[in-house]
Amino acid sequence: MIRLIPRLLMLLTVVVALLGGLGSGLARLGWQMDSQSQDWILIHGPLMINGFLGTLICLERSVALASRYRWSMIVPAINALGAIAILAIDDAMIGKFLLTIGSFGLVILFGLMLRLHPSRDVGVMTSGALCWLIGNALWFSGYPIYQVVHLWVAFLILTIVGERLELSRVRRLTLTSERLLIITVVIYLFGVLLTIIDLNAGIRILGGGIILMAGWLLRYDIARRTIQQHGLPRYIASCLLLGYVWMGFGGIMAIWKGAVYAGPDYAIILHAFLLGFVFSMIFGHMPIILPALTGLQFNYTPLLYGHLVVLHVTLIFRMYGNLVGDFTARQHAGLWNVIAILLFLTVTLIIVFRSNVRTVQRMS
Repeated sequence: MIRLIPRLLMLLTVVVALLGGLGSGLARLGWQMDSQSQDWILIHGPLMINGFLGTLICLERSVALASRYRWSMIVPAINALGAIAILAIDDAMIGKFLLTIGSFGLVILFGLMLRLHPSRDVGVMTSGALCWLIGNALWFSGYPIYQVVHLWVAFLILTIVGERLELSRVRRLTLTSERLLIITVVIYLFGVLLTIIDLNAGIRILGGGIILMAGWLLRYDIARRTIQQHGLPRYIASCLLLGYVWMGFGGIMAIWKGAVYAGPDYAIILHAFLLGFVFSMIFGHMPIILPALTGLQFNYTPLLYGHLVVLHVTLIFRMYGNLVGDFTARQHAGLWNVIAILLFLTVTLIIVFRSNVRTVQRMS
């Protein structure tokens, strides 16, 4: 139990960063929010990507290595401190510095994983961690968020793709399919790195790469089989397949729109990737990740489909609002996107409570 306390504290930081990011996102959409959310408008992206997701991924990987390298838990702790710093300290450089150190620590963790288990999937995730480190280093040195955000997004996408490859070991891949994947990742990475010096060309190339990657995942991910099952496997597969569709849509928008710096077109590309793809993956993987991080039980219930449906239906409406310039549609759909995430958190807490109460009752 004592060992769980630091993990639970870091998970609490993850939740605080998420709530701060959601509040600032609503403020950006024009909703009347508290003064704190108004103050955090300019750090909405860093809160969601670096604070919330960055700390969560660092924690997940450090837990996997903690039995061999106890010091690995320092990495998510530093990143959590960075999230707290950008929330609570006026000097943004302190938070940026801590988050950069956190991303450097994650690269070290993946380096250790490569040494212990050299594989294609760990290599893909390592390339994502390197993108995150480069993005944070550029952000710390003064680059604007619109120029580094695609490096941050690459960190999330490649981490998730690598995790899906880990699970695909149960489905044998041919040499041709593996080569196709490598080609898609290389094209995508080339576009991402090109955004540093040529944002327009880089976004269009990464868009092409991510369309190919989404097509590969729709063709080869084991979710194509598990969607035919029942219960939790079908729910997870539904999350994954919907996420891959949004991934491809974001790629199409990236090719069409090219370099964007703010506004509806900027939101279309980023939210297709971050809400449509990443949050769909979070919804699907949480029943697996949460027990691994905390040791708590998580029993399946059909209620899980509620927030999944709300998220995707309202995200479609939000994309419509962005494309046709309907601010009201965009604003209200954005509110429902937040409600979907809050529903997800609420349902998760209820399921964990009920699952573990039943476990305790059976043991007694």
